[in-house]
Amino acid sequence: MKTENKEYTITAYTEDCLGLITRINAIFSRRRISIMNFNMGPSEIEKVRKFVITIRETEESVQKITRQMEKQVDVLEVHYHKNPHLSVIEYAS
Repeated sequence: MKTENKEYTITAYTEDCLGLITRINAIFSRRRISIMNFNMGPSEIEKVRKFVITIRETEESVQKITRQMEKQVDVLEVHYHKNPHLSVIEYAS
């Protein structure tokens, strides 16, 4: 049984470190996962950056990606969630 790909948003809080975008992008590139949306900017905490990444994958794959991101030295915290607006559209069809 094949699991269905759904849209997920991954949020990561990191230290302000040069080259971190390249390392995070490499995690997705190695797994051949297309990034639908990639935003990075300051967070509410000084000297901490917030990454917001949207992908379409299985939940198992997203869990593996978040664990891999957490292993990066400069990553402080990573969360993911399924995009709720997409579920509403699927049920309305």
